[in-house]
Amino acid sequence: MKKTLLLLVVLGLAATPALAQKVTIDYAKSFDFESVKTFQYTDTKDTNATNELMAGRIKDAIIRELTEGGLKQVDSNPDLYVTYHFSTKNNTVYNTTGFGYGGYGMGWGGWGGGMGSSTTTASTFTDGTLVIDGYKASDKKMVWRGTGTVTLKSKPEKQTQQIDNILAKLGNKWDKILAGKGK
Repeated sequence: MKKTLLLLVVLGLAATPALAQKVTIDYAKSFDFESVKTFQYTDTKDTNATNELMAGRIKDAIIRELTEGGLKQVDSNPDLYVTYHFSTKNNTVYNTTGFGYGGYGMGWGGWGGGMGSSTTTASTFTDGTLVIDGYKASDKKMVWRGTGTVTLKSKPEKQTQQIDNILAKLGNKWDKILAGKGK
């Protein structure tokens, strides 16, 4: 029993980093993405990160990824408008651990009573979701959405790395979709 429990704990810890970031992409299947050569980043008034420093890092990372991906940033008449939205959700997990021992003797209860105790602790964490939207410039209809969700680290440097990882994963996934090798 103890070996089984230990194995489950080890497997759970090993699986946690794999679940740390989830990315998804949705896009207009009929849109000609090969025709997109330019983009213009545009802010939204209500949905960007409230921390101005982090908002700037996210914007810079998006622009960097798009330009490294072969698109040219322009100030007017783009093929695509790009923006992002960011939201957070606080979560609480409760963990209960118990310790106890039973009586002595055979059968249902034996000759003595048992004793036990348990402790419940609460842990909180914050999930952050970064949504990047692409809109066709001619009619401002959404043609692309990439979403990444992650449990936020507390240090800004670590959060910046998480953003870079989400963008890299979205880029890799998009490359596979364009190549016809993924969803």
